[in-house]
Amino acid sequence: MNVKDAIEKVAAEYPLHPAIKIPQRYGLNNVHYKTISFEALRDCVGKLSTYLFGQGIAHGDKVLVMVPPGEDLLVLIFSLLNIEAIPTIIDPGMGVRNFLNCAKKTQPKVLVGCPKVRYLLPFLSLSVRTLRKKIILTRSLKKQLETKGFVCNLQKHCNLDSPAAIVFTSGSTGYPKGALYTYRQLNAQVEALQKAFNFQPDEVDLPLLPIFSLFNPILKMTTVVPEMDPSHPSTLNPAYIVEAIHRCHVTNIFGSPRLWTYIADYCESKQIMLPSLKRAFLAGAPVHPLLLKRVQDLLPSGEVYTPYGATEALPVACISAKEVMEETYAQTLQGGGTCVGFPLSNVRIRIIPITELPLTTLPDPLPVHSVGEIIVQASYVSEVYINDLPAIKKAKIVADGIVWHRMGDLGYLDEKGRLWFCGRKAECVVANSGKIYYTECCEAIFNACPEVFRSALISYRQGSTTSPAIVIEPKIMPMRGKDKKILLEHIQQWSKQCMLTCDIEKFFLHKNFPVDVRHNAKIHRLKLARYFQKL
Repeated sequence: MNVKDAIEKVAAEYPLHPAIKIPQRYGLNNVHYKTISFEALRDCVGKLSTYLFGQGIAHGDKVLVMVPPGEDLLVLIFSLLNIEAIPTIIDPGMGVRNFLNCAKKTQPKVLVGCPKVRYLLPFLSLSVRTLRKKIILTRSLKKQLETKGFVCNLQKHCNLDSPAAIVFTSGSTGYPKGALYTYRQLNAQVEALQKAFNFQPDEVDLPLLPIFSLFNPILKMTTVVPEMDPSHPSTLNPAYIVEAIHRCHVTNIFGSPRLWTYIADYCESKQIMLPSLKRAFLAGAPVHPLLLKRVQDLLPSGEVYTPYGATEALPVACISAKEVMEETYAQTLQGGGTCVGFPLSNVRIRIIPITELPLTTLPDPLPVHSVGEIIVQASYVSEVYINDLPAIKKAKIVADGIVWHRMGDLGYLDEKGRLWFCGRKAECVVANSGKIYYTECCEAIFNACPEVFRSALISYRQGSTTSPAIVIEPKIMPMRGKDKKILLEHIQQWSKQCMLTCDIEKFFLHKNFPVDVRHNAKIHRLKLARYFQKL
C-alpha cells in the first residue's frame, strides 16, 4: 500500500468503520465522542486536497503544517500527500525561536494553519522569506468545503523516491534537524510496524504523541484523539486518558515514561485495570524497568513494549516488559545499561568506535559487549536532512551506495544480538584520567536509591579539569541545609557500592530537572551542566 492513496483504499474496504473519535466534553463527567468514518475521512481529504490544488499548491511544494492533532491534522497531511506536496511537521513545543529557525531552514512555500496561527504570522513573515501563501483553516472555510465536491483526477502513481514529508527532531542534545522522508521510506516504515506488531483492522489507538496518529489510517486502525495539550504534555489528566481507554475500548497506546507514570499512579490509586489494551508502548526516553512492570500489571490481556528509534530511524529495536524483568533488569541495576531488544526484521545495527569526526567509509564493527557508537541501516531510515549539509555529513555514512544513520547514541550488542543503550554520545563524560562515564549506566545505580526520583550524570569542569558529577532530583526535596547535607552524604556513600561510580566525588541536588517538551521525559543534562557550572 502507498501512503499516498491509503485513505481511498481503506475507505473502499471499510467505509463505515470509525477512522477518528474526537472527545467533546460537557462538564467534568460528561464526554461525547464525535465519530468520523473512513468514508467520511476520504471525502474530507478529497475536498481539501482539491481546494489546496486549486489554491496553487502543487507537486514538490513544501507546506508548513500548523494545525492541532486530531481530525484537522490527519485530513491536512493526507490531503497534502494526495497532491504530492511536502508536509513539514515541526513540534510547536520547542519554543518560538527554535520553531522559526526550523521554518526558515525548511524554506516552505505555503503555510496551512489553524486560526491561532494568525498571532505568529508577523514573525513568520519576517523570518521565512520563501512563504508565498498562507491558508487559515477557519470554521467558515471548513463549512464551505463540506458543500463542495471534489475531483478524482489527481495523479495516482507518484515517484516513490520523491520527497514525501519533513519531520523535525526534538534537538534535545543539539539543534532540531528536518529529516526528509520519501514515499518509499514511509511505505517501508508502515510495513515494518505492521510486520512487527500485527495490528488488526478493528483495533483502536490512543496516541499520546500526535505524530503517531498519522500511521493509524494506513494501518486501518481507529484513532482516538486524546484530551491533552500536546505542547504541554505534563498537564495531562490521567483520569481522562483512562476514561477514553475504557469508553472507546482502546487496544493500542503510545506514551512517554513520564505520561505513563501519571497513568500508572492514577490506576493504582483507584485500583483500575486496563483490560482492553493489547499493547502499550513506552518510548521517547529510557524507561525504568519498575515502571514497565507497573504498567504490565495493569494489562491483564496485553503486552508492554519499549521500542527504540529516532525521528530519522523508527523502529530500530524493541523489547517487552516481560523480557526486561526476567532477563535484563539485573544487569541494568549493575550498570550494564538498558537493553532495548533485538533489531527488527531487515534492520542492521553496527557498533563502531566513538568519534566526533564525519565518516566517509564504514568502520569495522566493535566486538560483542564493547561500548561504541550505534549506527543503523534500514529501508525506512531517512537519508538526508533538509538544507543542512553539515548535519548530513556528521550523521550519515555512505558505504557501497547504502546510507547508514549515526544515532548519536552509545551502546553495545550482547552475545544474543540484543542492543543495549548506554546514553547519548553528547552526554557521556570523559574525565581527565581518560575514563568514560555513560549516563544510562551510572544513573541506574543512583536511581535504585530509595530517596531518588531520578538522577543525571553531568560533566563538571574546574579550570582544565573535567570530572563526572551526579545531580539528584529527590522524591522529597529537603528544606533545611542540614538535611540536604545528610542526603548528599548518603548519595555519596551509595555511589561507593559500584565500580562504575565509586570514584565520583561531585554531587548536587536539583528540585525539578529540565526535560524535553515532546516526551516530557528526556533530561536536558547539558542544560543542567551549564547551570551547575555557573554556581
